[in-house]
Amino acid sequence: MGALVLAGGGIAGIAWEVGVLFGIEEREPGAASRLLHADSAFIGTSAGSVVASQVAGGVPLRTLFEQQLEQHTAEVGAKFDVQEFQEKLAQLLDGVTSAEEGRRRVGRFAIDATTVAAGDRRAVIDARLTVKHWPERRLLITAVNAETGELRVFDRDSGVDLIDAVSASCAVPGIWPTVEIEGKRYTDGGVRTIANSDLAAGSDPVLILAPLAEANLPVALPAHELAALEPARVHVVCADEASIFAFGTNPLDPATASVSALAGRDQGRRIAARIGAFLG
Repeated sequence: MGALVLAGGGIAGIAWEVGVLFGIEEREPGAASRLLHADSAFIGTSAGSVVASQVAGGVPLRTLFEQQLEQHTAEVGAKFDVQEFQEKLAQLLDGVTSAEEGRRRVGRFAIDATTVAAGDRRAVIDARLTVKHWPERRLLITAVNAETGELRVFDRDSGVDLIDAVSASCAVPGIWPTVEIEGKRYTDGGVRTIANSDLAAGSDPVLILAPLAEANLPVALPAHELAALEPARVHVVCADEASIFAFGTNPLDPATASVSALAGRDQGRRIAARIGAFLG
């Protein structure tokens, strides 16, 4: 059983991941069918939770792609600069002695932040999803308990509404409100790692889509996380130069969706044969 791991990356990341998958399908439909097989596992973090929930739910890739080209009137943009955000996280993590402590600090920052109302944010996530209920396929969506720093993995047996699970996974700390589920506050699953790809352990092959520059891969996807997947065959697709340019400096800007989807589609077409060979 294979696994498709979809990492975080904002609105631009959603569009790029959809574009890559659609581009692969256009050039190598057999490869896309293997990726989206009923027995595959789908693991989504933050932006990836949106894409994972929809492809696992059976929404055609063409439909998802065309949605990215539409005007995103339901989206609420945010002022967000990647470099400034990384600098803020570095300040929060200064002097931490464990990963859990670091996640708790970021979680407290997320809880204390002034953001849009939780109901308004949930409405945005609701509008993103064509499929709004848990699919039969194996779908794992990640979030982090903002108070304890613990990873929470939601699935169809968790008793949690899919919209709430995706909202929690997409709750960028300091930008979007934490999401209360069962009396606990959750923030973005990317607070742990951008992909949480170790959750695919036991699957083979594993394809990871990460909307970031390859140079950032060692930090975003730690070696120990990838080691947890051994002895599986693992292939990571990072954003190419054109896609990084399409993302711009604010991946949370709805205006990045169409250009990021088109860049992802072009990249997906170029790598389709390679992905087909990888999947065997």
